[in-house]
Amino acid sequence: MLRLGLKSLLANKIRFALTASTITIGVAFVVAAFVTADSLRGTFGDLAEDINTGTEFTIRGQLAFGDLTEGIAPPVPESLVERVLAVDGVAAAEGGFFVDGVIPVDGSGKAVTSFGAPVAGSNWTVDDEISQYFLITGEKPVGITEFALDAGTVADYDFELGGDYEVITPTGPRTFTLTGTIQFGFPDNAGAGATFSLFDKETAQEVLGYGDEFDQIGVRVEPGADLAAVEQQLAAVLPDGVEIISASDATEEFSDAFETFIGPLQTILLAFAFVVLFVSAFIISNTFNIVLGQRVRELSLLRAVGATPRQVRRSVLTESFAIGVVASVVGLGLGMAGALGIRAIFSTFAEGLPSGSLPLSARTVIWAAVVGVGFTVAASLVPAIKASRISPMAGLQEEYASTSRQGGVMRPVVGGLFLAAGLALTGLALFGDFDSATPQLITLAAGGAIVFIAVAVLSPMVAGAIVGAISRPLPWRFGTPGQLARNNAMRNPRRTAATAVALTIGLSLVTMVAVMAESLKVSFGERFSTAVTADFVITANTQAGLPKPAGSDLRAAGLGTVVGFDFDRVELAGLSDVDGIVTELITDVTAVHVAGLAEVADLDITAGSLGGFDPAAGLLIHEDAAADYGLDIGDEVVLGFVSGDERVVSVEAVFTRNALWSNWIIDQSLYAEVSTTAFDDILLVATTIDDPEAARAAVDRVLENYPQADVDDRQEFQAGIESNLDTVLVISTVFLGFALLIALIGIVNTLTLSVFERTREIGLMRAVGMTGRQLRRMIRWEAVAVALYGALVGLVLGLAFGIATIAAIPDDIIGTVAVPIVWLVVFLVLSLLFGLIAALFPAFRASKMNVLAAIADE
Repeated sequence: MLRLGLKSLLANKIRFALTASTITIGVAFVVAAFVTADSLRGTFGDLAEDINTGTEFTIRGQLAFGDLTEGIAPPVPESLVERVLAVDGVAAAEGGFFVDGVIPVDGSGKAVTSFGAPVAGSNWTVDDEISQYFLITGEKPVGITEFALDAGTVADYDFELGGDYEVITPTGPRTFTLTGTIQFGFPDNAGAGATFSLFDKETAQEVLGYGDEFDQIGVRVEPGADLAAVEQQLAAVLPDGVEIISASDATEEFSDAFETFIGPLQTILLAFAFVVLFVSAFIISNTFNIVLGQRVRELSLLRAVGATPRQVRRSVLTESFAIGVVASVVGLGLGMAGALGIRAIFSTFAEGLPSGSLPLSARTVIWAAVVGVGFTVAASLVPAIKASRISPMAGLQEEYASTSRQGGVMRPVVGGLFLAAGLALTGLALFGDFDSATPQLITLAAGGAIVFIAVAVLSPMVAGAIVGAISRPLPWRFGTPGQLARNNAMRNPRRTAATAVALTIGLSLVTMVAVMAESLKVSFGERFSTAVTADFVITANTQAGLPKPAGSDLRAAGLGTVVGFDFDRVELAGLSDVDGIVTELITDVTAVHVAGLAEVADLDITAGSLGGFDPAAGLLIHEDAAADYGLDIGDEVVLGFVSGDERVVSVEAVFTRNALWSNWIIDQSLYAEVSTTAFDDILLVATTIDDPEAARAAVDRVLENYPQADVDDRQEFQAGIESNLDTVLVISTVFLGFALLIALIGIVNTLTLSVFERTREIGLMRAVGMTGRQLRRMIRWEAVAVALYGALVGLVLGLAFGIATIAAIPDDIIGTVAVPIVWLVVFLVLSLLFGLIAALFPAFRASKMNVLAAIADE
């Protein structure tokens, strides 16, 4: 039986290749997800080690909550260096900086840009073992007029040693002479694409806005010193709010900070892989059902001569196991190439991923084997069990093989139970109370998967009638071939439904994403157009934002009202929710110059007012937050900042509109007391110049010295946000498109097997006068009818899932349901094209049959 199973595979190489290709794509996705994530972990892990090489301890300001991904640690005083050096066992201690948003401008006037990696300013440390910057050419920078630049940036831009160049710093544009090129890490550059501008210590303190402070202090210990004892002594001399961490802890912390990006990216890619594998399972199950249905007499004959049901099952599972093994091996190779493709996709549509090696770990190989073999064997279990239960005598009867059972009364019962369970889990995921996103997403995925299984079970009950209705025009337009295509699509509803379900799943997910993206675009547009009244929105093309002097320069030019926005995290203590439960909330806060806010935005104040707002102790709150925590005008709230500072503020106004700001707003003067930020995240400008072109020109002139500034009017800014959402939709569609590709392969597989099953029928039609062209047309339009059925069901399900998901999302994120009609039409047309493409090979193969041989086929 083992040899029989393998011979069956080798005798049908095309079926074997098509079936294996469906699972191969899913395996490739899994491998690409793990390889991409492991590559990023390796790149940033090496960077973390390089940063902390040469130091045993780092001294820095302590964050009150969260980690370095949620806030900037407060600075430490320069005077602390001398106290650290006085500790026994300390060989060297130097203060350092790493400030993002320091942008050099080359000789052609082009500002250095980066796709995600920092464009940072730092200082040259005297102790070579502490420093990770290595001089490549020239000399170290000395004095207020000199700087060094990393060699990669010098090579990529128009910089020359000895030249004078403008550098945009947190304290404004300044001119420096380039004295040397440097590299982070040696002998290999470990900068991961970052740009480094280096100054001496005093210059760095001045131009980076730190005065007599540092970001952190690196400590090198004397050889042979007791690290635990040194650490204990260092902790004793540190003031409150300053902490000491070991090099290993700093490395781990740095890696964990990047894991907040790498982990979700891997999860998203694995989610796409699951979708592809889930769709593949339907295709494999359908293929085995058809093949085993065609081999009923063969299997029954084996049973009659002594094969047991267990041996029949084993034979079928052997075939599926072999398919899974081949798919896993090929998927490994494609997955490695897929990791490069993922980088290319992100480089094309979004910020590029850092380059690095593509490691293939044992974990990745094991997962490839598990999902490749596991999904394939699992998908073939039901067909194998059904084949083993056929009575030998009944199966040998000629009419048995052509009988198509549709499930009887059990189909609606089983399908109804699956549907109820799937909808219950989906509803729980959308509207239930979860502690984190992970269990919520798992519940949602499980609910969606069970709903799709229910659709697959119930679909044969309606497939025949729906396909008959949507394909009714075929006989009118294409005559006899159209009528035969319609009859073929209707004659076996189970097969039609099973063939279409893969397309249904892929298209429903694409439709759901499209509905959510369109609704988000419309909701943002509605909020933005009513809430923002400024003429211009100014953002930065760097992660850091715009230096504060940019806003000051605009105000000094007298162009109108200029309001800067800063975004940060705060901890609100002692709040009581609607149930009276006291809780602590970590949430986003917006710092803004409230006195000018009414000139650039309409918050729609429903209680209190902006007039007389106290900048030192006032709070603006959105009506949703006010309702959630029972806050009213005059109520006090304790705000805790990452710096460790606390401020008691009182609610002075309640607003209903938000677009660029969060639910909690404080004044920038209060924020300046508790934060070291030297940047604005966004600037809103309401000009007093009536001519829009003249106003734009005036703003551009002031910002000539800030090349990182992007100036948009309201319409341009809204269009940019919508374009970013379209990019997300395109990337999602590209990844989900692999599920549609699986559906295409499934249709090819089913039609090919169907042609084989109808060999004698096709021969008879050719014998009575049907031409090869008419035969190809019949098969093409049969495929189109099946694809149209799958597409329509997928569109309906996608709309339903999209609307249900939107209903569970807070109104301040998506408040309007919008259906992207154009996209849905595109999806429908592409589905029909998929049907036509899928029919090319089966139609060609059918038209080339030998008529006499086909008639003689048993």
